[in-house]
Amino acid sequence: MKYVYLIISLVFILIFDLWVENSNQAQLFYENWLEPFIDERKISIIWLLLPLVFFVILFRFALNKKEEEIIDLRAKLESEMEILVYANTELSSYRLQDNLSKLLDQFVKRHPYVIAVQLYHFSEQNLNRNTIFKLNFVDGTVVEDVNINAIHQLYYKSRTRFVREFRDAKKMLLEEDDPNALLNFIIDTYSMLSEKSRSSMNEEDACLCSLMVLGLEILERDYQLGIESLGNGEEKFDSLLNDYRTGLLRGALMNDSLYTFTHTRDNEKLNRQYLTRLVKVRNEETLFLIALDSSVLDDREYDNIMVSIGKGFESLLIDLEKVYNRTIEKVGDSNGN
Repeated sequence: MKYVYLIISLVFILIFDLWVENSNQAQLFYENWLEPFIDERKISIIWLLLPLVFFVILFRFALNKKEEEIIDLRAKLESEMEILVYANTELSSYRLQDNLSKLLDQFVKRHPYVIAVQLYHFSEQNLNRNTIFKLNFVDGTVVEDVNINAIHQLYYKSRTRFVREFRDAKKMLLEEDDPNALLNFIIDTYSMLSEKSRSSMNEEDACLCSLMVLGLEILERDYQLGIESLGNGEEKFDSLLNDYRTGLLRGALMNDSLYTFTHTRDNEKLNRQYLTRLVKVRNEETLFLIALDSSVLDDREYDNIMVSIGKGFESLLIDLEKVYNRTIEKVGDSNGN
């Protein structure tokens, strides 16, 4: 931009000099107005104007340089502000993670039956007519001398049409109080799985069996149906569910309420109780798993204890979510300023 001013100034000087040297009007202007003041000096008016033009150009050059320095400084400040906002976000995330860990520890200490708490991120993806469910371990705590496995990553795969049929039937039951679709789904699934031997069953069969068991448990809960046995295939189905650890999947698919299941294998974990619920934590679908010592089964207040523990933990997560949202708003305000 400074070169434009220089060129304009030189052109102006040239035109003005030509006008002065060749115009009669310029001569009259000089004789009537300038000669009395400059007393017929021999220096051309053009040389009187040159210093003024020089200082104007010099001033514009200094001004442009100062503007460039301001632009550079503004860019540097914006870059440093972005770094500060990023650091603040990372620090807030670290604090939230620390708060979550403390929350889990305190919760276990407050409830004598609770021996462990774990959180998993839950997601699902439809691909090639299959639905892939994924669980990623987030955080957890366990009391001393207790054996419990933290599954860092777990996948389940099911035919998408089976998942859709189950959800549609469940929705019809909840919204229209019509259990027929869910009953038909359970019967068809039972017939399909009963025809297979245990050795021929795979991960997809385990997911399908989970949907069938969930359907039975929903009917039992809503219609007080006492289903004591799954017939000749019960042992096969229990083995299938245990081998693929489908308790977490069933808890995630229930999604509208607390879900409990029992460890049925004959080992030190026999009759250990698990309570799960799918909730929102930090804007992500999160499945919490609470493990309780088997002695809770002997407590007369078993049902109330399970409900109280589940709802209490859910309330703590909701409070943590509020803290997280407030933190995000503060970071957003800082970024806006």
